[in-house]
Amino acid sequence: MTSDPWFEILSRASPNRPEPLDDLINEGRDTKPIGKVVFPNMRLAPSLMLWDREPGGPVHIGVRVHEPPETPYRVARLLAAAALEREVFPVILSRVDYCGLERFGFRVERIPEEQAAAQAAEEEIRKYWDLAIIIDGHEIGLLS
Repeated sequence: MTSDPWFEILSRASPNRPEPLDDLINEGRDTKPIGKVVFPNMRLAPSLMLWDREPGGPVHIGVRVHEPPETPYRVARLLAAAALEREVFPVILSRVDYCGLERFGFRVERIPEEQAAAQAAEEEIRKYWDLAIIIDGHEIGLLS
């Protein structure tokens, strides 16, 4: 990812939130719950050779999210600043259906809630993205 999208995230990260129109449209009707992730239980991991990597490409880091941050715009600003400064590409590993960072354009990978399935999913995603490190999202929240 070039630096331009990171500048866009920094410029539009705001505490303002869009109005939830679904509540107005579905008034009086039960809404369907957002789907849960079903991660396949596989013995074989896909080969990294299936995906070409650019030499000298960005370093990917994982950010584990167990619950949506109270101020996703602050976390988005911190991640975008880190992406610019350290030339890293954050990949969000979310155990919730909507963590709030999607609206800023971050890559969000859904992780199942069950512990064993979550570990398997994280390991698979770590291999796919070649994640240098995975940090807990609440640690980022402590900085803001």
